[in-house]
Amino acid sequence: MIGAVAREHTQSMASPEKTAQQAKRAAAREAKVRQGLSDLAQWLRDLMRGGLGVEEVRRAETWQTIAARLWDSQAQGVARRLTAVGTLIQREADWSPALLDALARLHLLVEGYARMDALPPEQQADLRMAVGFTEKQADLLTQRGTADLWLALGRQSEITEDKLIGQRTWLLGMNSGKIALLLDFAHQMLRDKLDRSFPPATWLETACVYFPSAYPLRAVAKHRESVPATPKALPHAFPTLRAAFSAYAAALSANLWLERFPMLLANLTPVYEEGDTLSLVDAHGDRLPVAEQPQASVNLRLVLAMSGGAPITLFGEYDGRAFLPLSVFAHERLVTL
Repeated sequence: MIGAVAREHTQSMASPEKTAQQAKRAAAREAKVRQGLSDLAQWLRDLMRGGLGVEEVRRAETWQTIAARLWDSQAQGVARRLTAVGTLIQREADWSPALLDALARLHLLVEGYARMDALPPEQQADLRMAVGFTEKQADLLTQRGTADLWLALGRQSEITEDKLIGQRTWLLGMNSGKIALLLDFAHQMLRDKLDRSFPPATWLETACVYFPSAYPLRAVAKHRESVPATPKALPHAFPTLRAAFSAYAAALSANLWLERFPMLLANLTPVYEEGDTLSLVDAHGDRLPVAEQPQASVNLRLVLAMSGGAPITLFGEYDGRAFLPLSVFAHERLVTL
C-alpha cells in the first residue's frame, strides 16, 4: 500500500517536460505500428492474388522477412505470429488449412486495429495485446483483484524470436474455478532471472488481478511465495470433451487472438492410435489428439503409467488442433510433466 501511494505521488510529480516526452514517444510508436500494419495489409492482398501454391509461400525466408518489418514497426505480437506461420509450413506436410486460418486472423487483426475506436474497451485491450502493446503490471497491482486459494497447475517455457524465455504458469482458483495465467520473461542468457516462485503443485491464498480483456486469462499475483499443495481432488474440471470444446468456442468468440486455451479435463483415458500417436478419450468416445512433442516422450509414458488404463484428470494447453499436457492428477497426486 505504501509503495502504491509513493508511486502515485511520484507520477503526480512528473514534470510537464517528461509527460510531453512520454506522449511523444507513444505517438511515434503508434504511427510506426499503424504504418507497419498498413504495409502488412498490402502484403497479404498481394499474397492472396498470387495464390498460396507459389514457391515463395513455402520458403521460411519469406515469413522471416515480413516478420522483421513488423519488429521494426514495434508490432512484436504480429511479428511473432508471422514467424510462427513460417515455422508451421516447414514442420507440417498438410499446412494449407492452418495457413488459411492464420492469414484470416492476421487480416482481421489488421482491419480491427484500423477500426479500433469502434470496439468496446475490452476488445481494444485484446487487440492491442495481440499487436504487441503491454499493460504495466505495477498499475494492476494497485487493484483489489480476485482473492482465492490458487493452485499452480502447470508451467511451460519457450524461447521467443527476440531471444527471450517466455514462462507461462497456470493457476486454478480452487473456490472460484477461475484460471489465471502468470507470464514471466527473461533473456535466455539470464534465465536465472525468471521468477521461479509459484512452481507447479504448490498453492497460495492471494489475490490475482487480471489484465483488461474480453476473456480474462493473463493476470498478476499479489503474492507468489507458495507452499506445496495437497489437494484431495481437482474441482472445476470439464467433465467431457464436448464441454471443453464448447468453452473453447465461447473463449474464441470473446477473444479471437487466444493462442492457447487452458483445459482441465476429467475422466480421460490415454490411448495410442495408429501411427504411434497418443489421444485422450472420454466416456462418450470423443477423442482429443495430444500434441507431438518428441522431447516429451518420457512425460507421455508417465501419463500412461499413472492412468494404468483407467480415466485420469489432466491439465494442459489447447491450440485449436492438439492438446499439450502439462500435469496429471491421479491417486490424490498432482504430477507435473
